[in-house]
Amino acid sequence: MTALLDASVPRRLRTPRRYVPALLVTPAATFLMVFFIVPLSTVMALTLFDYQPLTRSIRFVGLRNWDRILTSPELQQATLNTLLYAMLTVPVIVGLSLLAALGIHALPRWGGLWRTVYFLPTIATMAAMSVVWRRLFYPGTGLVDSTIGRLTGATDWLHSTTLALPAIAVIGSWAGIGSSMVMFLAGLSSVPRHLHEAGRLDGAGPWHRFWHITWPALGPSTMFALIIATRDALRVFDQVHVMTDGGPLGATETLADLQWRYGVSYLDIGSGSIVNTVLLGLVLVTVAAQYLAGGRRLERAGAR
Repeated sequence: MTALLDASVPRRLRTPRRYVPALLVTPAATFLMVFFIVPLSTVMALTLFDYQPLTRSIRFVGLRNWDRILTSPELQQATLNTLLYAMLTVPVIVGLSLLAALGIHALPRWGGLWRTVYFLPTIATMAAMSVVWRRLFYPGTGLVDSTIGRLTGATDWLHSTTLALPAIAVIGSWAGIGSSMVMFLAGLSSVPRHLHEAGRLDGAGPWHRFWHITWPALGPSTMFALIIATRDALRVFDQVHVMTDGGPLGATETLADLQWRYGVSYLDIGSGSIVNTVLLGLVLVTVAAQYLAGGRRLERAGAR
């Protein structure tokens, strides 16, 4: 049949088989070039220039921008805050989303309702939700000060150099649980039921069935959720900019917020491009370290 179809097509309209893979990969390669390679190359080039967008003047300065920004205490503090925020949020997001997915998956009914409830923060606009959360943390009359503040004495979180970043981490964790939960639910749906039935017949309890059957099957889902949560944590901007604007005294300023301040507020395009490059490098190094540390083991566990 294939030979008959090929014979019916004129020779000038036939595509040699060796060109078919190149034709199939061309759309993806074009998308990658236009939306990733070209912008990244432009950002890297701008780090070497003093570009003033208002006057449209551009002057080559070489590595002087790099020397000025990399040695600045602002970049060091923003990098430390970004890493600390990721350490506060990523374990909470992955852990709570796994627990939520296990609970919803075990429900005999109303599972769809609870999936929607947990996923709503993910589809909500983070800037708008940050305004609501800022009201909850309002000093004196906010819900947090009226409840937790009275019990622990920890008040006025957003104006405290020690409590402001944990307050923002609470919001980030609340917003990130829904997307990771969906990943775990997808992984749970792929676990064969007969394995749980066999484990139950062999006398395995709920914990042993989870540890030896469910958890290994969730290896790819866990790795994907961990990478996505880490990437989003390192790029945090909305809630920081809305709630504290990097304050107090730079205690909550992250790399994304510092990039906005340099590139948009100060119109220092070269410095903003350097911070953007540092942020990209930090994301790549962190994700690669996670994959090398445990990612391959988790993926092999899921493929068993």
